[in-house]
Amino acid sequence: MLLPYNFITMQNAYYGDNFEALFQTCQERNIAVQTIKSIALRPWMEHEHTRSTWYQPLESPEDIDRAVWWVLARRGAFLNSASDVDLLPLVLDAAERFHKAPGDDEMQEMITRLHSEPLFV
Repeated sequence: MLLPYNFITMQNAYYGDNFEALFQTCQERNIAVQTIKSIALRPWMEHEHTRSTWYQPLESPEDIDRAVWWVLARRGAFLNSASDVDLLPLVLDAAERFHKAPGDDEMQEMITRLHSEPLFV
């Protein structure tokens, strides 16, 4: 199964509830869950497109660390990297150094500070 999974998307109750139900079903049936959009910041909208992703990704290593670590803390989920080859080293580095998930307060501070917006409404 391949589906978006990141902190801001999971704040949508409808999406979060459905993700959890699907994830549980996948666990019960021994189906792998691959997650995408881990480092999504927001839709490009009026922002200049500087990456090959269809969404604006996180850029700073510290923010990428937080986003990647948040996903990796989910047992049973796989993390797929962003489609921008220049971001791949940052995602791999974050994954290699994973030790624990950031807290919800830390994630909320990041999405507020960066004016993050969900990709899907």
